[in-house]
Amino acid sequence: MNIEWFKFVGYVLPAVAMALNFAARFKTLTNERISIYKDIKPLCTAIEMKPYEIKAIDKEIKNLILFEVTRIRNPLLAQQHLKILSCNDLNDVQKSKIKKLAHCIDQEANDTATGNKEIKFILNKGKYKKRRVEGFGYIIACLIAYYIFFFSALSLPKEDIPIAIAMLVMSLGLIWIILVTIATYPLYGLYKDNQEIIDSLNIFYDEI
Repeated sequence: MNIEWFKFVGYVLPAVAMALNFAARFKTLTNERISIYKDIKPLCTAIEMKPYEIKAIDKEIKNLILFEVTRIRNPLLAQQHLKILSCNDLNDVQKSKIKKLAHCIDQEANDTATGNKEIKFILNKGKYKKRRVEGFGYIIACLIAYYIFFFSALSLPKEDIPIAIAMLVMSLGLIWIILVTIATYPLYGLYKDNQEIIDSLNIFYDEI
């Protein structure tokens, strides 16, 4: 009986378990950082920290909260996404599509008679094309690397099973990168269709 497959499974399953554990741990990392900053905030006044130090801590907490709510790392884009959510009634599918376009959306602000600003959201064609090309570039690069690692691992002799397992695990990691890219980049649909989605958004009124 060939026990090489049992050895293979014995290497792969622990590696997959470690990857899943890391992903779960990383998911809660932001919440833990927010809790830490929240706990140390009262100490700022107690130890008489400088105003600029307190301001920097407040900014860090704000950015972490924006990321936790929107899953968008850029604070300005996260704020923009919250503006869109606040003035539009969107379902989960629409939210997902708009989040993919977050890096491609511009804001056009106009003053109103009451002194407020009307902010209209516009899909920037140049940014859209650039973002889309980047997404396809990542996928192509990961696919090439995946096939190199995967088939190289299968062609290694039995004596090099640990190396083959490591290469297979790396190929699985590349699949994860591809899935994340598909979930976060505007790879599907035409520019015109995505433009219609953004043009249909309500105007946000920025109160002064």
